[in-house]
Amino acid sequence: MDFSQRFRANNNIILREEDDGAFLFDPKTGNLKYINRSAKDTFLLLNRETEVSQMIDHLFSLYSDVDREQIQKDVESFLMELVENRFISPCEGE
Repeated sequence: MDFSQRFRANNNIILREEDDGAFLFDPKTGNLKYINRSAKDTFLLLNRETEVSQMIDHLFSLYSDVDREQIQKDVESFLMELVENRFISPCEGE
């Protein structure tokens, strides 16, 4: 993964925050996904300004007891899953 890549949330996505995570819902497709607290933290960082490397740095500052390499793998996997389900898209040529 290109760690300088930036992503943005699909404009149709509804985020419903819960105490221990959140739900992502796309009313256009009916896709619904529950995400845990660290995934919610990652999702909230999605904007045109935040690079993947910055997301990893931020999560490592929140969860410093977790191996940085594991955080990196988890972020990559999570972002790819969100792209596949069209909850987010890469910012291309911006």
